[in-house]
Amino acid sequence: MNAQLAAPVRAQANRVLVVALIATVAMLFTAFAASYMERSGARGWEKLELPGILWANTVVLALSSVAAEIARRSRARPFDAVRDRSNIASLAGRPAASARWALPLSLLLGFVFLAGQAAAWAELRARGVFLPTSPYASFFYLLTAIHAVHVAAALVALAVALARARILGLAVGFWHFMGVVWVYVLLILKVLG
Repeated sequence: MNAQLAAPVRAQANRVLVVALIATVAMLFTAFAASYMERSGARGWEKLELPGILWANTVVLALSSVAAEIARRSRARPFDAVRDRSNIASLAGRPAASARWALPLSLLLGFVFLAGQAAAWAELRARGVFLPTSPYASFFYLLTAIHAVHVAAALVALAVALARARILGLAVGFWHFMGVVWVYVLLILKVLG
């Protein structure tokens, strides 16, 4: 009897853990946004031109999220040859086949995103913009670096999901959340202050 309860209890614990993680990350970025808005009104605040690669990075992250969702949906239900003819998750024939290419593609695009972030930081350094250059530069580096750390953690979760399909939905949910956080970070940096 105890063995029958282990899997559902473990699944529920995993869901609670991911929800707690998402809530914590949301609070962290909300606190940084509040600090950013408070500091942006102070003396010495000057915005910088954001590196252009950030927009391409946004597209890469969105495509990665689409690939992760294809993987999640293809593993979530059995194949129906009539219904799935027009389903994006069945592009490779059977949903399981879609999961085989979609999740690795999502991971690859996630690493491309991180490489793009490194390129954005390198571009700013080439322009002579460093962490202590200005308060805006400090916030830029802080927000994008903390986001990159969380993206790396989400990539680890997606990589684990390659071997443990039962956590795929949770890993993909966290991955989507990191995409939303990225848009939030860009809005903060581009629009606010």
